Amino acid sequence: MKNKAMKHNISNLELYKPINDYMYRQDDKQAATLKYGRLGKKVENVGCALVAVFNVMRRLGKPRAMTEIISSAEKLRMPWLFGMFGTKPRSLGKYFSANGVEYARTSDLAEFKERLNGCNCAIICTWNDKRLHGIHFYAVFNDGGTLTSLNRFCNNDNAIPFSPDVLKENRFITGYLF
Repeated sequence: MKNKAMKHNISNLELYKPINDYMYRQDDKQAATLKYGRLGKKVENVGCALVAVFNVMRRLGKPRAMTEIISSAEKLRMPWLFGMFGTKPRSLGKYFSANGVEYARTSDLAEFKERLNGCNCAIICTWNDKRLHGIHFYAVFNDGGTLTSLNRFCNNDNAIPFSPDVLKENRFITGYLF
């Protein structure tokens, strides 16, 4: 495992171009081909959680290079089935704890919605439209009560308006609040 992770890390460092803004989509050309997990899956296919972490860390004034986030996530054993399915939904806390970031996590949708208005930003993990299509993570920013999301649909070039009303009990998995 160490050899594969090391090869992916070297490959990622060769491919990576610094990103000086938020990432609005996981197929962003600067990160899309970076590899994640033991299977070396591309960020554009399984990296939504990594993109959400990237955006939240930048928002909190603690920006990290995407390669650093990937390497840390792998060391913390966050990839789900070696990265085949991206990142384990309840594992993001490991990353934030390791980086000294205070957060709250809840799987109770009503509690999440209630607390969302009082936070700076959040990460949402939800089932895609069809459960066979897996899960998706995205970041939500709160600017004085105006909520926007980044990478919610994987194809926007900027933040888009967000309403917690789109979250449904049967699709919500967990949320992280900062």
